[in-house]
Amino acid sequence: MNEIEEIKKKLREKAKPEKIPFLKMILATPFEVIGIMTPDSREIAKGYKNLNIYDMYNLFDELWDSNIHEEKSLAIHILQQYKKQFSVETWKFLKQRLDKAKTWDHIDYLATDIFGEILLNNLFLMSEIKEMANSRNFWERRLAIESTMKMIKKNKIELTLRLAENLIYDDNTYVQKGAGWMLREAGKKNRAVIKDFILMHIDMKPIAFSYATEKMTELRKIRKEKSRDDFKKEKLFEVENGN
Repeated sequence: MNEIEEIKKKLREKAKPEKIPFLKMILATPFEVIGIMTPDSREIAKGYKNLNIYDMYNLFDELWDSNIHEEKSLAIHILQQYKKQFSVETWKFLKQRLDKAKTWDHIDYLATDIFGEILLNNLFLMSEIKEMANSRNFWERRLAIESTMKMIKKNKIELTLRLAENLIYDDNTYVQKGAGWMLREAGKKNRAVIKDFILMHIDMKPIAFSYATEKMTELRKIRKEKSRDDFKKEKLFEVENGN
């Protein structure tokens, strides 16, 4: 039995068919789901944390090319263990494969744990992140702003704000959520600056606003008012369009 066959066998041994409907619902994945929970996937990944970096890349490709959601997830979980070996080469390797990332969980893992780590140590890559924030692929736009997570943790929120200026108005819900999430995280580091930013962009998309202000109790009244106003606008739109 070769390595990839061994891995697939381990995954199927951990599969919980009763979890498939739940996973399909929360992931909204276009791929097949076999019922693997994240802790089980991470446990399997531990058996592949001492590979040669290029052998790991090859293994990543074999799993990432799969049409099974959890095999793609395992590819990322294995790669996450190679943090000390992340490099610009890793960045380029993954960037060429982003067209096969089609779910929020895969994007989030890649952005916050891998792209973000590489960006933090190679700030010249900010220019590429800015380009990705303007991509026609909405998953890349979400990945771009979520890749600032590691910088936020280091109190570097300027790039987050720069990207958020556009992405909080994005037409895609996944992008709006990602932008709002990062503003919420940035608010943990500099509440005053983020609060001012939010108030300057009070007309941002409702979902972005909801995520961004979730922990800001001082904006509770504004949250309620905005929620009510947005509901009225939605109903008016439905009436005007005969829905």
